[in-house]
Amino acid sequence: MKSRFLYLAAAAAVLASGACTQKQTTVTTDTNTGSGSDKVYTGVLPAADAEGVRYTVLLDYDDVDNTGDYEMVQTYFMTDSTGTVNDLASYVSEGDFTVNSNANGQKYLKFSGDGAGGMFFLVDSDSTITMTDANLTPSETPGLNYTLKAAK
Repeated sequence: MKSRFLYLAAAAAVLASGACTQKQTTVTTDTNTGSGSDKVYTGVLPAADAEGVRYTVLLDYDDVDNTGDYEMVQTYFMTDSTGTVNDLASYVSEGDFTVNSNANGQKYLKFSGDGAGGMFFLVDSDSTITMTDANLTPSETPGLNYTLKAAK
């Protein structure tokens, strides 16, 4: 549990510094399942009542199968007139995830647990996942990004 907190804290620090400078750094990680390793994904996604939501997702893969545990931190933020980023609220959820394949053979993650209520992410590449609806359909709204990038 202590190592998970350190992963989340490190990822949040990287994300916070990136949000202030508006630069994103991508560290490539693999998406092999059953690797017994942790993977961290971060990014800023759209929000209805805020400028955005910083997501930090820690995936702790089990040693076998395509399952594991997740911890997710969602931080809603606004930027004031001076350019200062102000955090409005943060929420932490955790639970289980599974790696599945859709009818086209594309891998996706399904989160279940407190606060997630069935979240879905398509695995786009070795270093990105994209939030979708329950039908595995990504948002088609122009200009809105729902992709999280791997970090370490």
